[in-house]
Parts: sequence; C-alpha cells; structure tokens
Amino acid sequence: MFPPRYHPLRLRHLAAFALAIGVALGGCATQEEWDRFWDSFKDKGEQPSANPPLASNSRAVQGTVGEYVTIDGLRMNHVRGFGLVVDLVDTGGVDGPEQVKDYITKEVRRTQEIGAPGETVDEILRGRDSAMVNVVGQIPAGAKKGDRFDLVVERMGSQSRSLVGGRLVLCDLKLFADTPSGVIEGKTLATGSGPVFVSPFDRAGLATSKVDLKVGFVLSGGIVKEPRRIRLVLNDPRYSIAQQIVSRLNGRYAKADPIADAKGASTIELTLPPEFNDRKRVFLERVMHTTLNEHPAMLERRAKELSDEITQEGAEFESIGLAWEAIGKAALPIVRQHYHSPKPEVAYYSGRTGLRLEDNDSVAVVGKHAREPNSAFRLQAIDELGYATALHGAGEQLRKLLDDADEDIRIRAYLALRRRTHPAIESKVMDRDNFVLDVVDSKGPFLIYVQRLVEPRIALFGNQMKCNPPAIFPGERKDGRRLLTQISAQRDDDHLTVIYRNKRTGINSPKLDAPLMVREFVKFLGDRFETDDEGRPTGLAVPYSEVVDILHALCKSGSIPGQFVVEEATAREEGADSKEREESEYD
Repeated sequence: MFPPRYHPLRLRHLAAFALAIGVALGGCATQEEWDRFWDSFKDKGEQPSANPPLASNSRAVQGTVGEYVTIDGLRMNHVRGFGLVVDLVDTGGVDGPEQVKDYITKEVRRTQEIGAPGETVDEILRGRDSAMVNVVGQIPAGAKKGDRFDLVVERMGSQSRSLVGGRLVLCDLKLFADTPSGVIEGKTLATGSGPVFVSPFDRAGLATSKVDLKVGFVLSGGIVKEPRRIRLVLNDPRYSIAQQIVSRLNGRYAKADPIADAKGASTIELTLPPEFNDRKRVFLERVMHTTLNEHPAMLERRAKELSDEITQEGAEFESIGLAWEAIGKAALPIVRQHYHSPKPEVAYYSGRTGLRLEDNDSVAVVGKHAREPNSAFRLQAIDELGYATALHGAGEQLRKLLDDADEDIRIRAYLALRRRTHPAIESKVMDRDNFVLDVVDSKGPFLIYVQRLVEPRIALFGNQMKCNPPAIFPGERKDGRRLLTQISAQRDDDHLTVIYRNKRTGINSPKLDAPLMVREFVKFLGDRFETDDEGRPTGLAVPYSEVVDILHALCKSGSIPGQFVVEEATAREEGADSKEREESEYD
C-alpha cells in the first residue's frame, strides 16, 4: 500500500505549503480513479476534494452508504505561525519584520517560558543565540486533539546563518493566511515546539553539502488543539436516509460512544474509532462499502454473492474485500473458503479480509505473500501484518523478515513490527525528546536506518554491531555546520575517543572514552548529560542531526561495517487547487 521509503505521512518541502495542493475529481469515477484519489490523499499528502461517487457494477457497492454520500473534510489543513528558535549560540540573528518581533515579544512576556533568570525579552531578541522563524505544517484529516504532525521552520530576516542545534519555542499555529498586519489572527488550531532537525542529507537520502542550514524540521513538533471533522454529505438530502445511515454506522462500528451524528438532512459528522487512528483510509472505505440493510439473512446472502463474484474474470478484489469487512466476522466462514485459492489475487484479498477481521487462520495466508519475493502483494502483505496487532502470529511472520536478503523488505518489516510491542525491537528514548533508539534483533547484515519524518528515530539492525578502528569524525567538512563532537580511534584501540565542545562556552571537554559497540556508543552520544560516581559523563546529549551525521560518516569510511539508509523525504512541488472548502478556524 505504501510506496518505498516507507512512511505514508510525507512532509512536503517548505515551498509547497504555500500552495493549495489538490486533486479534484468530480462526477462518476472508475475504480482506477478512486484508487488514485486515495493514493494521493494517503501517500503523497496531496489535497483531495470530496471523494468521487463509487461507480461500479460490482455487488460490493450496491446498496451501500457510498451510493448516498460523498466524504467531506479530507483535505489537510495548512497551518502557519511565527516562533522563536533558541539555543543557537551565535548563529542566530536579530532582524526580521517589526510586527512579528512585537508579536513574539508579547508572547515571551505572556508565557515567560524561555530565557535565563533575570534575562529580559529585549536581551533575548537582541542576541545572536535565537532567531525568529516562520513555521508551517499540515494538520491531517480526521486528526484528534493531541495528535502530532511535522513542522518546517525557516529563518526570518537575513542575519541568521544556521538553525542547527536550535529548539523551537513559542509557536501558535493558525490557518495559513496572509493578513494586513503580517501576524496571523484567529483561533489557534495547534501549537509547535521541539528540537530543530537540519538533515545533512538531500531529499533522496544522500549526503550533501548543499542543505540549507536556515531551514529545518521539527519532527512531530505540532500538537493538534482543535480536532478535525470528517463529514458524510448526502447527495440527495433526506433526513430519513441520514438517520438510517447514522443508525447503521453506530450499530456496526460504535463500541461505546456513537461515531456518527446527523447534523440535519444533508450532513453526518463522523468520528473515527480509536482503533482506526492510524488507518483512516481503511475505515472510511469500509464505511462506504457498508450496506444500509443490516438484516442477518441479507448479509449472509451478500457474503455468498461476493464469494461467487471474486472468482470471476475482472473481479474488483479491493471492493469485494472491503464489502466483506463491512459485513464483519459473520462473513468469515465464507471468506475462509478462498484462503488457499490457486488465484493469487483471490487468496490475498480473502486473507487480507480475514486478517482485518482478526481471524488467526488468515495469518499464514498473508504471511505467505509477505515471504514470497515474486508476490505482487508482498509490500501490502507486510503492512497488513503490521496492523494486525491483535494476532500474535502476525508479529512472528514479520520477525522472520528482519533477516531477509532484501534491505528494503527488512526495513519495511521493522516499521510494521514496530506497531506492536515485540522482543525483537528494544527501544529507548534519548534525553527526553532527542530521538528514539531501536535495536533490532536481526541475523542479516548490519544495517542502520534513520528516520527523518514524523519522529527522530534510529534503528540498528544487529545487536553486535561494532565500530572497527581506525575511525575519525568530522574529518574534512565543507558544509558550514558547527559541530559539537570530535571522534577518533587508532587501529587496535579498544575504545573511541570523544571530545565534546560546550556550545555556549566554547570549552572542549577532556578526552572521553566511548564504547565500540554501536548501540552503547549511540546511547553515550545521544542520552541526557549525566555523570557516574567517578564524575565521568555517561551521556552527552548530542543533537539528533549530529548523531545521524556521525553514524553516516563512520559507515561511509567503513569504521562501522554496516549499510546506512536514510528515509527518503519525497515531496510534491506543485499541483492543482483543491475545490474543497477550507475549514474555517471559526467553525
């Protein structure tokens, strides 16, 4: 389901946030158009309009909610704010629009969240240790209060040279808009804060000296304050139909509180059940394939009709699978009959249905596709196993793939397995919010995978990965970064030598011994600064971006005998305007 480089939530390049990116599909649509619509919504972060009506001859869409409604509220809300990045130490700047400076000054005085004791607002903004920044992000469709999303920050003015090592504070986010005063007004939809990550890699994941040090990410730095609403809009407004849909959806999907609420004859507000927080598309598609008739005899007959249809030439496998899911576990006896079909499509989609309906027998069916290198459904199968967190066997299928010969499959299996607690992945948070370190129990070749969207995270494939001297960092560098660490080791050394520079005083530490085992070395670099009984540091709190830089340099030189892979930050630079109405911050 997800294209390579692994995560469905893609943060677009800063310039793209200024556009109303969208896909406008109107009238009846083919299944291909429907798939393309959803792919743009989920995988590329594009801005879809309300969904196209389902146009199909399949029984899977006949008599369903999708025949009566379109979905509204799927576009991502562009939000923007102005904030302050601190902890820069002489790489910041004091210039920028006066209106924004006045706004930030008021916020500093109001919140009193930053600055040393006795330090005035004027002193904070007059120094070179902070910089005013423009902050943009996108609140996903269906987001709940407290959900997190990525932010992009860009310096304002011309004096700031680098945001590396900084931390964003003081940022309210409102709907993206230009105002006469230059300061965005209206209700705050989200807030932003956190460490700034300036990647040393380009968008394809390759090391480069051309990265703009004045633009960075705050991974998961946005926090939603106002939940997003998804609405079902009746094509032919009738209160009786709206009530029938509400009754059917609440009866089928609500466990405690109702998930559907009619707001009149034309609109139904939909709340995503918590178990679908990470699978909005699956839930909405299932809703659209839910029949209004809920009589058990009718549902049994429908399941059998779909069973006959899935074996026919030109069967719409996706829709049939979703229609079975909408029926629920009552359809499983019929679905199971196709688990071992000689037709790969029939076997996979019936197995996927069983997996989503938590049928243990389906794990082996989907797992077979996940293990088969030539299966057209291999990547989808891995993702589906990852979401089947209620089935223990699904985790074991993924565990085997951590040793696969294909590097991409290993990473995909790790990302899928990470959705559950599993002994094959040991996780530790470094220095509160610096980054997460995952140590993956894998017998395959050593591999380091670095995430640079959604959250700062490093995965080490192989418990026994070890640095083999000689080693040196940074070596000759020309990218203008101000680094805090120097690392070296001579051949046959039994440790790495680290010198850490205090970025505020400029004073270098004495030579510190660091372990050769990579997992312990990363903890030493990234964890909070503390000392042992003898006064020796056990952690240096080196920023995530620099830890990533160090690991890449040591892998590239061969000191760490492992492959280094960076999550690819794909981005779409241009698109058509969406015809869906932007949600008002005053609604």
